[in-house]
Amino acid sequence: MNRRHFLGQIVLGSAAVSAFGRSTGTARQGGGLAVKFVGMMGYISRTDGSILVALPGLHPMGHYAHVPFLMARSGSAIASALQMTPMPGVVAGAFDDRLVNAPDSGFVFRCLEGCDVDIDARSGISAVANRASHLAQMYTIAKGRRLRNDVRRWSQATVTLRGGRLDNSAAHPDAGKIWSFGSHQQPLTDATLYTADDATLQLSAGSSIVSYSADNETPGELWVISSAGPRTDAPNPKRLEHGAILFQYFAEAEPVIATCEEAEGRLTLATELPCSGNGLASRVGRITATAPPHVDLCYGGGWCDDPDGCV
Repeated sequence: MNRRHFLGQIVLGSAAVSAFGRSTGTARQGGGLAVKFVGMMGYISRTDGSILVALPGLHPMGHYAHVPFLMARSGSAIASALQMTPMPGVVAGAFDDRLVNAPDSGFVFRCLEGCDVDIDARSGISAVANRASHLAQMYTIAKGRRLRNDVRRWSQATVTLRGGRLDNSAAHPDAGKIWSFGSHQQPLTDATLYTADDATLQLSAGSSIVSYSADNETPGELWVISSAGPRTDAPNPKRLEHGAILFQYFAEAEPVIATCEEAEGRLTLATELPCSGNGLASRVGRITATAPPHVDLCYGGGWCDDPDGCV
């Protein structure tokens, strides 16, 4: 057994797991699309109400790399459409506690570095019903700081959400506990759940585009995961140290490390990390320490393009 640190460390999610069953390997019931986001990532609310989910990568200051990848059930239609493959040695339950009893051979993966994913609920409405009330409140935590304007440059991968619903979720037993960012306290977790009754998902990687459509007749279940790379020191489950990368990557702000005295961490079976050799080091030469332009931080658990749109 080995102790794994809190995936995502600082992120943005909540405690109720909704459509994903707790500690079971059974498939999600019902139609439509369900995408569970697990790990450290930034949720950026745009002026049209859509949400950009940005997955950070290797930081020039030497932070641990974060590896972005997709996970789906083997044999599912969405896995086939997105050209996902088995990765021997990867334990699905290491990334989502709700899958602790699921067979490791039951999942397939796809690396996300350099990819853009676009999810459209096909409702004609761009705005996402954002009910993820436990997103880290960056406007309070990093007062006066502004989001970098060219976020895509600082992200390994992005996911755009249009329409549908974003809810609280969880992938770790410490999710939903009260965490302190200095004087600011709030429930925090490492996951959110996006659902849409009728949706199209499109993944772009260079000149390649693959897509999948989900509805009541052809449902789809997918995980988008941003996992920290391996570390040699023992993590402290009471301190979300890797969260520093969100401040430095997206806002060039002094990090405020979240702490929780009730956090206990968890034990998992040892696992390989998907896509860990997928050229992460090659990105260092393309990132400089020069601060790009900014826009203001926003209310509502994340950031937005227009400071006047904060509510």
